[in-house]
Amino acid sequence: MPCQRTAWIGCDRQGTPPFHWGEIKSRVLMTPLALSPPRSTPEPDLSSIPQDAATVPSLAAPQALTVCLYINKQANAGPYLERKKVQQLPEHFGPERPSAVLQQAVQACIDCAHQQKLVFSLVKQGYGGEMVSVSASFDGKQHLRSLPVVNSIGYVLRFLAKLCRSLLCDDLFSHQPFPRGCSASGKVQEKEEGRMES
Repeated sequence: MPCQRTAWIGCDRQGTPPFHWGEIKSRVLMTPLALSPPRSTPEPDLSSIPQDAATVPSLAAPQALTVCLYINKQANAGPYLERKKVQQLPEHFGPERPSAVLQQAVQACIDCAHQQKLVFSLVKQGYGGEMVSVSASFDGKQHLRSLPVVNSIGYVLRFLAKLCRSLLCDDLFSHQPFPRGCSASGKVQEKEEGRMES
């Protein structure tokens, strides 16, 4: 097999150099075919070799569920939220764990409020498990409230639907992107205009 002599410096899997950085060694570069076994060779049985979950993908911890929550910036902000602040929110929260997305969305509602105390009082307190909290400043103090444990997008949407109903801004959040320039009130108005023309 032909060899190619090359001067290079490399690192092993742990990120440490296999030799001193000052050294330059000749290495033999092998072709990719020489590195992989022929397809007809059966895979060796590795079940008797102890390995940790970090090196065996099938034993690794399952991927954490992530969700993405979209904000309808054209929605009716209702009497409790400042429309200008709602329009300055990002297009979406996530993708992250459901509890993180819920925390970001509820905190956004509090931050966009005309009166943080009122919106803060509508947030349901959670207990136990993973603790994420939201904060509000009123009466000269910083107040914290823990949110309920969340493990699905369905729960996030139900929690926010109840909060938004209380805030009179029903179509503020969704698990699907909103078309640009389209609001729920605009859709209702289009339907009513269509009925009037018929």
